Amino acid sequence: MSSIHGKGCYAGEPIPGGAFIIEYSGELIEAEEAYRREADPNRTGIYTFWAGDDWAIDGYREGNDARFINHSCTPNCDYRIEDRRVLIHAAHDIAEGEELTIDYSFSPEGERISCCCGSPGCRGQINSAGDGD
Repeated sequence: MSSIHGKGCYAGEPIPGGAFIIEYSGELIEAEEAYRREADPNRTGIYTFWAGDDWAIDGYREGNDARFINHSCTPNCDYRIEDRRVLIHAAHDIAEGEELTIDYSFSPEGERISCCCGSPGCRGQINSAGDGD
């Protein structure tokens, strides 16, 4: 179990900085459907990863272990969006057993979501602005 949230996703071996780690997989859905699913109170988790303004990948049912990568304000992974695909890479060297994290970088508009990453650089919220405005 993760000290950040839920299961977490961990390095099974040392990963060198810059190395490709995993592709976020799941069902490719249009924005309208993604918003509907995210608002569903009966869902036990949100596993949508936006792959542009109009598309998201929903890892809820058909996803892989990438859906368990938690947020950190000082992440050890970053991601690239290429042709509606989300590719996750090591931001720096990662030790075996270390939890993999990315910065979710939610838009500063809308609901404030508290952050519990515990990193020294924690913004206190997942939203990208982090200034409380």
